[in-house]
Amino acid sequence: MFRTLGGAAAGLTLVAIAAAPAQAATSWAVLSTPNRGTIANELYGSAALSASAGWAVGSWYDTGLAAPRTLIERWNGTSWSTVTSPNATQYYNELRDVDATSASSAWAVGYANGSSGVNGSPRNALALRWNGTSWSTVATPQPGVNFRQLYGVKAVATNDAWAVGWYYDSSLHGEALILHWNGTAWTQVTAPDPGTSGNTLESVAGTAANDLWAVGYYSNTGEKGVLAHPLAAHWNGTAWTETELPASGTGTFLHGVTALSANDVWAVGSKNGYSAPVAYHWNGTAWSEAPTAPTGGTGNNVLYGVSGTAGNVWAVGYTSAGGRSQPLVQRWNGTAFTDETVPQQEIGGVLYSVAATSGPTVFAAGTRSDLNESGSLTDRTLSLRGTGS
Repeated sequence: MFRTLGGAAAGLTLVAIAAAPAQAATSWAVLSTPNRGTIANELYGSAALSASAGWAVGSWYDTGLAAPRTLIERWNGTSWSTVTSPNATQYYNELRDVDATSASSAWAVGYANGSSGVNGSPRNALALRWNGTSWSTVATPQPGVNFRQLYGVKAVATNDAWAVGWYYDSSLHGEALILHWNGTAWTQVTAPDPGTSGNTLESVAGTAANDLWAVGYYSNTGEKGVLAHPLAAHWNGTAWTETELPASGTGTFLHGVTALSANDVWAVGSKNGYSAPVAYHWNGTAWSEAPTAPTGGTGNNVLYGVSGTAGNVWAVGYTSAGGRSQPLVQRWNGTAFTDETVPQQEIGGVLYSVAATSGPTVFAAGTRSDLNESGSLTDRTLSLRGTGS
């Protein structure tokens, strides 16, 4: 699960990015979210059609099966509630992302293990479809051997959706995985393969059927340490092609991407391993690194998700610069990403995704640490709502 661009730029480039005037800070609050069972509930992906209609997906741990099960929660403008979701096997099932085009059409993707254990095999790509009434599994290609999983999904129309992730080929080389839904079936589409050791894609976004972006990272054989390289691939309606990003420290991972227009695309992750957040902007011609707020400390500082509306962009993740992991939200102010004040969790927490609507109203999803009935630490669902100007 790694990547970079072939022939990365020789030096770091920070370019001034034209953007809307600075906005007032967002006001963030914790929303109550349901949990299933007594341990390990996690939310990874989120999507919002409006301030009163949204989805969040992840997994919950069934102690009877000793395995995570799919978890889907729905926002109705007032509260979050769980929605019945299928599982492909009796073993590990987990959802990593969700996207919707309407109240009656949505996709969620992830993986399902075919045998017990955290790495039970085969691990297969998993896709679920919402028809306005219920969620059901939909068959997907299962390329390679033993291991495939999906991390990101973008629903363009009812007959046009994309899912991205990775898989092992027959030589156990990590390959980027791109699947396309044409209204009838999912098919595999050729993905860029720059890394000699491994390639993965974690997020996909776009504003038109012939203008989409997928991001992730790759690695090369023989490189020492955490030397992942950022990967950005563009769909022009005919093929996916790798697009160069500037070099940025060592070990750069991209986890999230959002597209506001053809010339306003944002990608986020971490650089120097996991020690510092990183953000890039596409202006219609080239990618440049966008300044992020300094985090300090010696812990991890990672951005996992990014979303926005015209003139507004938010990125979320976590920081452990102060010791415990705490939710991290940074907002683009027209010049740089700056930290926003978010509710701190008593024991700790992480945000994995963010979904913005007009207003703006912003939803962020993740996990918080809590004590279960036996007094042991476990994960519980976490949702934050941001409002502002």
